[in-house]
Amino acid sequence: MSGVAAIPAPDRGWIGVSGDSEVARGPDLHDIIGRRADVVVGVPTAEVSTFAVALPPTEPSLHANMIFAQAEKRGLVNSADGEALVDYELIGNDPEGDTFAVTVMPPPAPELIDKAAAGYTTSAWLRSAPTGGCSLWKEHGRLVFGVYHGQIPIHVQVLSGSGDPDKAAAREISLTLLGLRGDPALSGHLPTEMDFCVPDVSPDVLQEFSEALDIPVTQRVNANAVTRRVEGRPGLLPHTVTESRRKRKTGRRVVLGLLALLVAYIVGVSWLWVDARKKSEKIESMERQLSIIEPDVQRVQQVEQRWKALEPAFEKDFFPLVQLSRITSALPGSGVVVREYRTSGRDIRITGQARDVQLANQLLDDLQAMKEFERYQWSMPNPKVEKNNTATFIISGEPKNAGSDS
Repeated sequence: MSGVAAIPAPDRGWIGVSGDSEVARGPDLHDIIGRRADVVVGVPTAEVSTFAVALPPTEPSLHANMIFAQAEKRGLVNSADGEALVDYELIGNDPEGDTFAVTVMPPPAPELIDKAAAGYTTSAWLRSAPTGGCSLWKEHGRLVFGVYHGQIPIHVQVLSGSGDPDKAAAREISLTLLGLRGDPALSGHLPTEMDFCVPDVSPDVLQEFSEALDIPVTQRVNANAVTRRVEGRPGLLPHTVTESRRKRKTGRRVVLGLLALLVAYIVGVSWLWVDARKKSEKIESMERQLSIIEPDVQRVQQVEQRWKALEPAFEKDFFPLVQLSRITSALPGSGVVVREYRTSGRDIRITGQARDVQLANQLLDDLQAMKEFERYQWSMPNPKVEKNNTATFIISGEPKNAGSDS
């Protein structure tokens, strides 16, 4: 046996059950859980909706969205109440499609939330499977009727009567079974016998109830027996519990991470302390070597700067006349006149006048496309349009590596 099931008591409060034995009882769910870490909460039937649905053949990845749509169609998902929990289980498949048992749980009331719970499911899931396909039990003073496929509840409802297993309750169950016969999702899953799990019922009342029902009734001695494996349904775990577990897990990771960092810090400090004396001498030696070669480094930098300043004098691509010749070759056949060509070091400044702005932009594009000027970055502010509609422009060029060299 694994874990304890917390199920609603027949009258009021909660019962903690382990197998066939009652291990705890109290007015609140928190009394059952206490400090235990193995309690699975069985949400009362009045708080959930259970139904069966048949889906056409489709990709398994689409089942969740299709089942959620079925819950919306039945009015079981209300966005105003928050995010409802939808859980499902496959109960049959054939060439015509798949059949699922679906449980929908709206955001549970605060009294049903306990962050220490091992898991959440429904009371119907926790109860022992009936031998004849359906079962009748009592929760918080109300009769509950459940239809099962093996261990899986496929239709569970709270009866509307007084809470006593009388003729009215039997007639309501018979009408329910009659309605379920027309549900294609329940084809082949209708019960043939009822497990009667209501405690403290006299033989006369049981006989009267059995005679008013359309299927045989068998009384079970242990009305609160639960399944041999007590486990929660992941799809029914409340969001507040999920978030609490996530925070606890994150907190543990943070603590472990801080401890690891502390250990690494202590080890690192110890190693640095041991190694500091050796490195101190090495650092002093390197500083002395740097002080010796520093004048040579400064001289090399000064020579480099002088060579850059002289570069236009011996690098053909920077000869002013060569550059001017290339600029002239880039001019269109007519419509553009260069008024001034000026160089400063390796920078170029061209002032001119074009018949219109388009020709000035064309000259800029031609300069940018010239292979001879591929080492240059060209730019031009918006040309100034004169009264005679001509455009005065200024084009500037500088080596692309000017910023990195400076």
